Amino acid sequence: MDVALELIRLPVTMRQAVGSLAIFGRAALGGITDQSFEIAPYHQMLNKEAEIIGVSDHLAQELPLLLEWARQGKLDLSAVITRVVPLEAEAINDALDRLDRFSEDVRVVIRP
Repeated sequence: MDVALELIRLPVTMRQAVGSLAIFGRAALGGITDQSFEIAPYHQMLNKEAEIIGVSDHLAQELPLLLEWARQGKLDLSAVITRVVPLEAEAINDALDRLDRFSEDVRVVIRP
């Protein structure tokens, strides 16, 4: 495989993405996790001259447009929001702590 895109955030799928690479292949890992996974450096990477890259699901210059679409109702994000918290220090700090612990609350909206 020339490119493998991993978004599930499981070590097993990350290993599978790397293991599926062809010569000069690239594994793009986008799943956010604190779990490690092992690879065989020579067999899976060096011998194939393969790459593992980290990817983000957005570019900073895209955010204003995405926010505007959400404000206009053109982009419905309700299905992907994992938690809504009030604009209060304790609630925001709790949301950040949960994110730091890699909890399921990865898409939090702060509502005034």
